Amino acid sequence: MITVQDSGIGMRPETLARIYEPFYSASGHGGTGLGLLIVKNIIEAHGGTMSVESAEGKGSTFSIRIPKRS
Repeated sequence: MITVQDSGIGMRPETLARIYEPFYSASGHGGTGLGLLIVKNIIEAHGGTMSVESAEGKGSTFSIRIPKRS
């Protein structure tokens, strides 16, 4: 498991609900809205999962789980 956490502005629930939607970007910095979707698709292609917890004003935590190969 890999966890990435920040202490940034966090996300409102309505933003969090759309973060994997193609071309959706709430950053206001001119992003394409594809980054998290691409990362999630790569992780899932390897049998893993990606989750996020976020609270407005408190930052975000992204957790990535990729199964160990046997």
